[in-house]
Amino acid sequence: MNGISKDDPLSHGPSGIDPELLLLFDQAAPVSTNDETFLAAMMGKVRRARRMRLLARSILTTSFIVLGALLAPYVAQATLSIVGWATLYYPVGCVCAALIAWRTARRRSY
Repeated sequence: MNGISKDDPLSHGPSGIDPELLLLFDQAAPVSTNDETFLAAMMGKVRRARRMRLLARSILTTSFIVLGALLAPYVAQATLSIVGWATLYYPVGCVCAALIAWRTARRRSY
């Protein structure tokens, strides 16, 4: 691409690194050595991101709980009507309902 072959290790110089890349690193602006301010700024960003994720998760969880509480009566009513219909029209449904009722009545707490 830039006239340097990947197959020829000598084309990168004696250290195996592209000399143009080394020149670009040498000409780059020096990095600030004030590590404490950088670390404080970075930790502030990390804390903010964590708070935002926690807030988003809390809002999502709360909305699911509220939605479930609102829909629970309709789901229970639909379930009871389906089971009632199944026990009226299918004898197997009556047997299953009787077995479930018997098992519930016989359940012991250990």
